Amino acid sequence: MSMAYSPIQRLDFDILWCIVQINADMFNYDEALETTLATSRVCRDWRNFMLSTTSIWAHLIDLDHWVWSTAEGRSEFIRRSGTALLWMKLHDMYGPLHCNKHLLNVVGKHLERIQRLEVTITLEYVDQWSLLFFPAPHLESFSITFDDRSRKFNHILSSLFGGSAPLLRELYFRGHRSNLTTAPSSWLHQLRSLDLEGEPTVSKTLGVLTLTTNLVNLWLYQIRADRTTPTLSLVSLPKLAYLDMHLHTHTATLTSGAVLLDHLRIPPICSLNLLVHSIHRRAIDEESTCAAIIRAISTCARASFTHHAPQNLCLTITPRHFTLETTTHPDGPTFRFSMELLLQQVFPKHTLPILLSEFSLPYFSKVTSFRVRISSVNRPVPEIPTFMACLPSVNTIKTDKWSLRHLIRAPVALKRADTGPRILFPTLKILDVRSLLSSRADKSRFDSYPDPVSKFVLARIAHDHAISIIDFTEDTLDVLPNMEFLRKAVGLEVCWRQRGVPEIHKYVCGTRAPPNPVSVQEVDSVELRKCHRIASRFSTSLLGNITDIKIKTVNV
Repeated sequence: MSMAYSPIQRLDFDILWCIVQINADMFNYDEALETTLATSRVCRDWRNFMLSTTSIWAHLIDLDHWVWSTAEGRSEFIRRSGTALLWMKLHDMYGPLHCNKHLLNVVGKHLERIQRLEVTITLEYVDQWSLLFFPAPHLESFSITFDDRSRKFNHILSSLFGGSAPLLRELYFRGHRSNLTTAPSSWLHQLRSLDLEGEPTVSKTLGVLTLTTNLVNLWLYQIRADRTTPTLSLVSLPKLAYLDMHLHTHTATLTSGAVLLDHLRIPPICSLNLLVHSIHRRAIDEESTCAAIIRAISTCARASFTHHAPQNLCLTITPRHFTLETTTHPDGPTFRFSMELLLQQVFPKHTLPILLSEFSLPYFSKVTSFRVRISSVNRPVPEIPTFMACLPSVNTIKTDKWSLRHLIRAPVALKRADTGPRILFPTLKILDVRSLLSSRADKSRFDSYPDPVSKFVLARIAHDHAISIIDFTEDTLDVLPNMEFLRKAVGLEVCWRQRGVPEIHKYVCGTRAPPNPVSVQEVDSVELRKCHRIASRFSTSLLGNITDIKIKTVNV
């Protein structure tokens, strides 16, 4: 008789290896060591497999874990790692003095075997970290964090690894800008990824980048203005493929970021992610300052779009938030710019016009897919039609009924500006609408269209630019709402799906009567009846606690 194996024992070891690798990423998962230890105790086969795979344990030298506080634990895990290259991290130095010294000794003793290292240097043990001043022949990735602004840290970066780390490709620095002293150029020039999170000045940032001309990925946070006005030189980063810059708080930081962008020469294939967030309104109150900052960012975008015209565009506008995102083909560069104020604040009146004007670019003429969300903007913005006029090739729009009101007004504005009527999105074929049945608390007189979907569809028919498909499938509709276009837009295909039903329903307007269209009030009643049926399954004692049921009605 053959022995029956449990599902655990039948699991392919290649699959097990993939699962273990995912769960053993201690740099992104604090419980990685604990989870791996538990996995190794599931059964004898798993344990034998994991103990024989030295790289699992070599990549789990988590010195913050309690198991490293004992001599037995330290000895056992180093033994399990065999001769494999080590991944190691040490951030928590708040234990007893004798324990911390043992942990530091682990780093120093095995520095020549370390491939990836993350450390936080505290003022109390700053002298003991001289162990990092020796060569690290196999180190490829290094992250260093200073937890204080002390000048005692200033010598560390310039002394790292005795100037010898021939394989180092990634450096992550977090600390005060005064600690960002010049690292040895012998390994700075070989870096491929650099992450600076220390509020460096423009001149200091450019000074570092001058020595890292082989960078592929660059992250910058909070660029500060120089106290004096130094002569700044242009820095070329010919291999850069990704630039991520975060700016926030006040005007000086935003201006410094703009100055830095003006002094960087990056290739057109570089993807850009530029975030201006958590800023106070007063930082952009001055119209000229706001315009200069936005112009510097749009200039970077233009340089990229000249060589790689976007095919997909996403626009988000709220009273305190603006985001513009573009993509080209799947392997092409991307662009994302986002500006957001602090909570309870709104953009000055000049901000949205400047943003939309600076990004009304001819390079958008090849965009075919346009996702737009304009929320709580309860007044017409004249620059919106101008921006959308730059999108003549769009064949698909993804939006919601509230944003659609701005698209309805756009052709009217263009008619006033030009000598004759002009239709936006002349090649539009698909309208993808989400949140069709949602209500909104901040309605205003600006929301004057009770049925914006029909208004948009029928207006295009009147201008001989009928669309082909309306897609409601991003959300679920248990019944098709009663909208005017269902009776008048002959030939228009409507797609929707019901909750819990995998197939997509389709209806072609004009071929037959709409399939059970009902008003939104009726939709809510249907939902209420479903709730009653579900509730009837519970005991009457439970239902006795329900004292009030409200039916909410909303406009389509």
